[in-house]
Amino acid sequence: MASIGKIARRTFLVGSVAILGGVAFGVVKARQTPANPLHPEEGATLNPYVLINADGVTIITPRAEMGQGIHSTLAAMVAEELDVAWEDITTLHGPPAQAYYNGALMGAGLPFKDYALSNMQHSLKQTLSVLPKMMSLQVTGGSTSTVDAFDKMRLAGATARETLKEAAAQQLGVARGDLTTEAGHVIAPDGTRLSYVALASAAAEITPPPTGNIWANPCHGWIYPPK
Repeated sequence: MASIGKIARRTFLVGSVAILGGVAFGVVKARQTPANPLHPEEGATLNPYVLINADGVTIITPRAEMGQGIHSTLAAMVAEELDVAWEDITTLHGPPAQAYYNGALMGAGLPFKDYALSNMQHSLKQTLSVLPKMMSLQVTGGSTSTVDAFDKMRLAGATARETLKEAAAQQLGVARGDLTTEAGHVIAPDGTRLSYVALASAAAEITPPPTGNIWANPCHGWIYPPK
C-alpha cells in the first residue's frame, strides 16, 4: 500500500506540474501581441492597420464588407486619430492573420446588457475575448465588428500618428510634444510641414509608443502625452 501511495502521489505531482505548465504556457500565448502580417516590401507598416507608401496612406479593415458599411466605419476611426483626410486614404481588407481576430465574438451571445455590466460579467466577457485570439477567429458577424474594433482601430491611428511625430522630432531636432498634425502632415512650431509619406520610412524603424500611455480624451479620442 505504501508503494501504491508513493506512485499515486508522484503521478499526482507530475500531472499537476504538467497542468500548471500548460496553463502558464496558455497565459503567455494569450498575452503575446500577434505578429504584424503586413510585409515591409509593401511600404512602411506602422502597425497591422496602417500602411504608408509612395501612394499615400492605406488603412487595413479586418472585417468583411457585407453592405453594413463596416469598411468605412473602421477606416474612419483610424483616419480620425491619424489626422489624415478621408479623401486621402485607401482601404483594404485585411489578409488572414491572428492580428485581426474578433475579440468580441464569444461574448456576443451572452444575455448581458453592455451598458449595465457587473464586475463579474465584465470579467467574463474579457476572459471570453481571449478565445478568438487563440483560435485566430477573424470573423464578421453578430454585430461585433465595431464593438471589437473601437479601441483597436483608434489606438492604431493614434500610435501611428505619434510614431510619425517622433520621426519628425528626430529629423528636426525638436520635442515630439512641440509638434502637431494636420491633413497627413506633421507641423513644426516654425511652420515646417513634413508629409506622412516623407516620414514613413523613418517611422517604420521606430518602436511605437506603448499603448498603456495612451488614454481617452472626450474632446479628441486618444491622446498620447508628449515627452
